[in-house]
Amino acid sequence: MEEIYFLVIVIAIYSIVQSIFGVGLLLLGTPTLLIFEYSFSETLWLLLPCSLTISVIQVIIGYRLIEAKKRAIYLIIPTLILGLAIVVTYSSDINITRLAGILLLIIGFIKLSPKIYQLLASRVKKNIRSFYLIIGLVHGVSNMGGGPLSIVMSSIYTKKEIIRANVAYIYLILVSFQLLILSIINFSSFRSEVFWLTPISFLSYIFTSKFISSKVNDRRYVFILNLMVITYGILAIIK
Repeated sequence: MEEIYFLVIVIAIYSIVQSIFGVGLLLLGTPTLLIFEYSFSETLWLLLPCSLTISVIQVIIGYRLIEAKKRAIYLIIPTLILGLAIVVTYSSDINITRLAGILLLIIGFIKLSPKIYQLLASRVKKNIRSFYLIIGLVHGVSNMGGGPLSIVMSSIYTKKEIIRANVAYIYLILVSFQLLILSIINFSSFRSEVFWLTPISFLSYIFTSKFISSKVNDRRYVFILNLMVITYGILAIIK
């Protein structure tokens, strides 16, 4: 019973974060569950359906704002499949928790450093295809593609609504293929708790949309989120 309460709290909090800015449930939920010694496959089965639920809603609402539809699919899916197949097959030989921590620290420090962020943003615009390939690979091996994805989208677009819609669309692609691949190669790790957690994620989105989103200070939110990313990165590496 205590485990259910823990999972409900994790899903509710990070669903609220993702509802506001497009990332959070996978970016922060993944290291949280890994730190508490869930396997990578279990972590995916618990988080992906919840993330999919929010992404579907956000894509439906912001579909007209989505621009990189076909290009993202062609470039992201191959490296995603490759990365996920490798990490699930050889999960016992890879310290996924530490890998997730290192990636979180990199993402956090990039976002907190204006100079590094601006330099990377200029590279993104010139090499967008390469960055899509990197996003797929990073997400496949660690479930942490939301970090580089948010950097790429905020480099291309300036309005929060457009960034969130495009992030949600690519998340929808990533999560859908992750679930398909998991169903084929590792269905044994499926967790039935997800039937309880997915409605929690949906309700968190509805609550956030009505009472929280309009009151969020974007700069303060981004700063707090980046600090959380770095903190979880350190904890994951130590663990």
